[in-house]
Amino acid sequence: MGLFVSSQNTHSVLEYDEATGAFVKVAASGGALGAPLGVAVGLDGNLLVSDGQTNQVKRYDKTTGLFIDVFASTGLSAPTGMTIHAGVLYVANENPPMGVQRFDAVTGSNTGQFVPSNPFPGPRDVKVNPTNNRLYVLNYNDASVETFDLATMASLGLLFPAGSGGLFTPMAMAFGPDGNLYITGGTFPGKVGVRRYNPTTGAFIDFFINTGIDYALGMGFGPDNNLYVITSPNTGGPPAVTRFNYPSGTSMGFFVPPGSGGLSAPFHLTFGTVPGATLTYTLHRDCLNNVDDAGMRWQIEGGKVLENGNHVADYSSVKRVSCGTTHQNSAQLWVTLFYIGQKPPENITLHGAHDFHSGGEIGSVSAASSAFSAQIGKQFKRVGNTLTIG
Repeated sequence: MGLFVSSQNTHSVLEYDEATGAFVKVAASGGALGAPLGVAVGLDGNLLVSDGQTNQVKRYDKTTGLFIDVFASTGLSAPTGMTIHAGVLYVANENPPMGVQRFDAVTGSNTGQFVPSNPFPGPRDVKVNPTNNRLYVLNYNDASVETFDLATMASLGLLFPAGSGGLFTPMAMAFGPDGNLYITGGTFPGKVGVRRYNPTTGAFIDFFINTGIDYALGMGFGPDNNLYVITSPNTGGPPAVTRFNYPSGTSMGFFVPPGSGGLSAPFHLTFGTVPGATLTYTLHRDCLNNVDDAGMRWQIEGGKVLENGNHVADYSSVKRVSCGTTHQNSAQLWVTLFYIGQKPPENITLHGAHDFHSGGEIGSVSAASSAFSAQIGKQFKRVGNTLTIG
């Protein structure tokens, strides 16, 4: 994985090492990129960047950072935050037609619009809550969040009253490891930072982080579950990415030092998988069935694959118990991950062993489609619901 941060004044997206925060490279530039705002990793592994100046989502090569094409543009006007869920790209429109445009995440075709109840909400960010399958839209002008039914696209109203908990000029949001909703924003002096809300009732929970004299802009939870926030001094100094401990909220200092790599006027950030990198997923089991036969037993498991809270794939796991496995209380293991987006889906297949004592699994990647071919031969390990490949 890498950390990708939009940098408006350099007309680029910058990549930083996910473990150290060191500058890696310019991950996206060219293609008349005017005002890079939102960043997302596409289903093909390439980088998608919303350009608030040209009203487009542009695609950049995952390895070279070179411009590939305009991925989506229909209905866009000052596009800001983006997210991908279940094969769909959602893009927030800050200018009319305000709301969220929906696109096929494979083809870039526009498939509809989420229309806000307030005609001038000023959307800045958009996320899908995987626990209730609803779309959450962060509104700058309303200082609130509007939710929508993903299937019908109908508004379900504001999650909480405007300005709840002292929220003002909100910029970004993310669902935390605890399932709650975290939002940047606030007022000076002393009330800028990250606030936490109940994602179901909208109840204000607490002022999770106070960033002091710094603006709090884009943010996201990293693979270590800590919170990463773009901070920019209101005195005009260079911006940085600051890391905060989860669950305490205590500052851990600069992760990306001020101005590193030329960072200037950043807006949003995201953690994304880069080719050949270690993959870390959370498995959400939906079914588990045993089938007995003359050879002994099959155990078949299936469910969802989540990455940073996003539903990115489905999985099917098959365990075979036979006379050759009972002595060690183990099983032969086959697991396939089916990634959402293309038909037939991109995929990874794992082979190895399951231990019934601990529930742990180890083995290697035996096969993969083109998008994940760099993973073939790499080791995997499952501990509880956490699957790590590489």
